[in-house]
Amino acid sequence: MSAANSLPRASLSQQIRDQLIDRIMQGDLQPGARLIELKIASEFSTSQAPVREALRELEALGIVETLPNKGARVRTISNEELGQLYDVRAQLESYATQMVTEQGLSLKSKLKDAVRAMKRSAREGDSIAFASHNSLFHRIIVAGSGNKVLLEVWETLNVQSRTVTNVTRSRRNLTELAESHLLIIDAIASGDPANAHNTAKEHVLLNRPTPNVS
Repeated sequence: MSAANSLPRASLSQQIRDQLIDRIMQGDLQPGARLIELKIASEFSTSQAPVREALRELEALGIVETLPNKGARVRTISNEELGQLYDVRAQLESYATQMVTEQGLSLKSKLKDAVRAMKRSAREGDSIAFASHNSLFHRIIVAGSGNKVLLEVWETLNVQSRTVTNVTRSRRNLTELAESHLLIIDAIASGDPANAHNTAKEHVLLNRPTPNVS
């Protein structure tokens, strides 16, 4: 029995999912590329069941799409779509940041931990890990608002997968991008809700992709 087969199905499906995400974000699997269950199962020395589970998770993230009679394939995510997502994020996250500031919540330690993790990923050149820590930073604030509906709406945007897509396309220095989050931490600490709202909104919009960027 192979090492892959000795793993619990849940762990194996997660490994397959993460491998496919990595290949998609690194450009090894281009938009439109077919994802054939049997071929992937053979590569991982497993049955098709965990592959199917992994593909379902990727479809839920908006990275993969399944078409009738054509199977699963890598979904094309345009900069226009990403831009619209960032427009909505700017509104949701600025409101959440305002609420957190009004409530006087102490999130500084958690947020700085996320920034340190971003910087570490930047040094290692790991854009996927960077995007994960980046998303966590913003989720801490949204969750901290205490508004469950706001958090649910934010999570439906698939922020992490879209952040990965944007980061891998962006030409911005990741260390500088990590440090830009410190402005949000300072704005929350200032105790000025309006300033915190504007700072968070500007941060998201500054990183908004534009249609003419490939």
